[in-house]
Amino acid sequence: MIKMFKIQLILIAAFFSITTSSKAQQSKNIYTDDMVWTQYLFRGQISSKWHLHFDAGYRTREYVNKESQYFFRPGVIYFISPKVNIQAGYAYFNTNQFLSGYPEVMRPEQRLYQRLTVIQQAGRFEIKHRYRLEERFIHNFSNGALQDGYTQSFRVGYQIYLSCPINNVKITANTLYGIIFNELFVSFGKKIINPFDQNRIAMGLGYQFTKGFGATIFYQYIYGQQATGTQLYAYNTYCIALNQTLDFRKKEQTVPSN
Repeated sequence: MIKMFKIQLILIAAFFSITTSSKAQQSKNIYTDDMVWTQYLFRGQISSKWHLHFDAGYRTREYVNKESQYFFRPGVIYFISPKVNIQAGYAYFNTNQFLSGYPEVMRPEQRLYQRLTVIQQAGRFEIKHRYRLEERFIHNFSNGALQDGYTQSFRVGYQIYLSCPINNVKITANTLYGIIFNELFVSFGKKIINPFDQNRIAMGLGYQFTKGFGATIFYQYIYGQQATGTQLYAYNTYCIALNQTLDFRKKEQTVPSN
């Protein structure tokens, strides 16, 4: 736990130092936009320790007028304990290159990812600390066209996520709850010029309809910069996510007595 908090402090310190130096560079312009993100998240329990994971999303810019990005991300989760789990998987992203001046081009990216999530309880508040590592393989792109091969880089992220039920003591069926979170990303690799990738801060509401199905609606402000360019960006993002969980474990069969 102490090591994880040290990592958290290092990431926060890196964020403030990098963003301060970035803002000092007057040659960089900030691109602003309003986005809509939709997402579906699925988790299926296959044993007491193992879960399957899948999520997919579609993102637009200029509200819903233009395509920005779409992705899918399968993986597996292993619960070390009820409060600690690790996750690994694969992700495919396809991103519009409007920031580079080519809004007609979509640039594919493939990722491997690993996550560590630690959960704490503080009264009615549930606090999640999520540490993420991504190995990114981004399709080469030059002069407005995709080129052969991929460029490899790494990205690390830390998210702190708080949720609190409003009309119940815990988040169970028919529960309205509030959420707030912040997530910081830092990139590194041979061709990474700007280590600071982006920071996301969000707040909103969720509703758990049943034990296995819920939804969240939240506003998210994203501030970041291109890893290999000079373009800064700031997005007002309006998000809706559907969450579903299923239990695939075989139920014990009871034998009726004669």
